[in-house]
Amino acid sequence: MAKLPDEIITTVFSLQRQLLERIDEATATVFVMLEQYGETDATIPELDELQSIRERADNYYSRFYVTLRRIYDSQPAASRDSLELLGRYIDEAEATNEAIQASIQEIKRNWNLP
Repeated sequence: MAKLPDEIITTVFSLQRQLLERIDEATATVFVMLEQYGETDATIPELDELQSIRERADNYYSRFYVTLRRIYDSQPAASRDSLELLGRYIDEAEATNEAIQASIQEIKRNWNLP
């Protein structure tokens, strides 16, 4: 089985945790918005954006899972393509995590949510 350096595994697991936190925060924000304001013409764009945020975070979380499984199932070593793909996913997930966190915060500010 192919093995990855601990640093890469730690980075991936940290990103997965952060993505789960973004999913949780987006879901909680949807709940609070619906509870306080309901589903109206004014809230629908932000509710849709929060749904999109959850989907993007979930997509990267799943990509990491699938890619790590493929790498660890490889014999005798992971392909260069798989390793490059993992590196690209790490870079993209870091940028996506920062962007979606900023989007959630902006929505909360716009609606005066906790």
